Amino acid sequence: MFRKLLSSLLFLSVTALSMDISQGVIPLFSVPSQTLPEDSINVMYSITNTTFEDTLEIDALDKPKEVSPFIVLGEVFGFNGFIWAWDRYVLDKNYARTGPSYWKRNFKEGWEWDHNHWAINFYGHPYQGATYYNFARGAGYGFYGSLLFTALGSYTWEMFAETEYPSINDLLATSIGGAVYGEVLYRLSRKFYGVEESSWYKQVAAFGFAHSAYLQRKVFGNRDGITGNTPVDMSIFLGTGSHFGNIYRYGGRNEDDLDQRWDDKHIMYGAEIEYGKPFRKVKRPFDYFNLYTRGEVGPDGTLFQLDVTGKLTNAGVHGRGHWVDFATYLDYSTFYGDFATVGTISLGTGIDFSLWLLPSLRFRMYHQIYFILLGTTDMGYDDLIRAVHPEYESDMDNYQYNMGAKYVLGLELLVGNRFRVKTKTVVDALHTIPGSLPHYGADGWDMLLKNYITMEYDLTDKISIGGRLDTYAKVAAYSSEFFEPMSRGVFAYTLYFSYKLF
Repeated sequence: MFRKLLSSLLFLSVTALSMDISQGVIPLFSVPSQTLPEDSINVMYSITNTTFEDTLEIDALDKPKEVSPFIVLGEVFGFNGFIWAWDRYVLDKNYARTGPSYWKRNFKEGWEWDHNHWAINFYGHPYQGATYYNFARGAGYGFYGSLLFTALGSYTWEMFAETEYPSINDLLATSIGGAVYGEVLYRLSRKFYGVEESSWYKQVAAFGFAHSAYLQRKVFGNRDGITGNTPVDMSIFLGTGSHFGNIYRYGGRNEDDLDQRWDDKHIMYGAEIEYGKPFRKVKRPFDYFNLYTRGEVGPDGTLFQLDVTGKLTNAGVHGRGHWVDFATYLDYSTFYGDFATVGTISLGTGIDFSLWLLPSLRFRMYHQIYFILLGTTDMGYDDLIRAVHPEYESDMDNYQYNMGAKYVLGLELLVGNRFRVKTKTVVDALHTIPGSLPHYGADGWDMLLKNYITMEYDLTDKISIGGRLDTYAKVAAYSSEFFEPMSRGVFAYTLYFSYKLF
């Protein structure tokens, strides 16, 4: 069935792309009397030549030479030394009282999994990694070269800067998460500071996004050739709504027995960034990426989500308003709050296609499937754990480390120039990594399902009004007699306003 669908899709796309018309988009079902949407007129690009002049023509010029790797290593190690000295002598942290005896132990006894506070491990460490990354990125190194410097920075920190054992999860989160966050922050920084004559306030913004890369450019000059001309869509939104339909089961008991209802009113805030265009040729990793962040605050709980997905490579065709794109992706996603705490670092592949069915009706669908290199899930058994371990503190270390798979399905429908409907479903299936259990842990499966349905209408070119329905479901099944199967689900509706910054 899937092969037939894919074959039909490719046939329709190639047919649309090959049709001869002097101007405008070719809908699959032509209605000549209607006006063509503005954003599709004269779109004659192929995926191989859509560059938007985001880089200098360095093929015809001498490529800027990277700053010496010894200088970059010195900056990375110097940054580690500064952070360690601050922790040791200013904050007087016990974990910074390290020395040769700890270094010897680390080399002799090796690596383990740590269970420090989840937010430190999966927000703090990647941000530290982004600083390493941008020392190298601002010095002219590419994505993978900068990733190597990031890994070296993380390795030396784990081995020499703490009394704790070196951590496997910290190395992965700092290196890969640091590269993801670092590249996104670097691209946004260069968007504000893509040319030398950028105004002072744009340079302040550029420094705020990627301070280490900005300082590198100030000291050593431009080393990458990026002009900052890549198109960026950036929106912020604010709204209010309510949770409802809470379903919570532990073994044979329901939510009334467990007092776990979540029916509060909430305030929602967030932002979304699309960097580049989905049909363009990816010449370098993250020439196209999406960043989506959203939070909910209410009396019964909070929620915070931050997802970054970037293309590493792609191949496809585009023309006259239609496209088909096959790509590989790197994804770093976090879902943090009272409902569930889940994080994933994933590598995957997918297909993305868009067709103008009518001059005023565009349809888009994308499928992505990932291998989860490192995942984390909270167990959700706070009360039971505390009964056995009174010293336990909620959300401090109540999560498992996992590997698994992720599936993403997205559908979009654009009606005219102002109204759009979107739905996105994400399923994470994770299994505990052997040897990573905390002292109270249990080996088993976790699954998180998220579904978002949104409708938006543009009131002006900048302001939109929208409504959304969100569905969350979490299932945990561990191979332990102590922990029974648990499932929880909740819905949320929100009305909001969106403002387009770019």
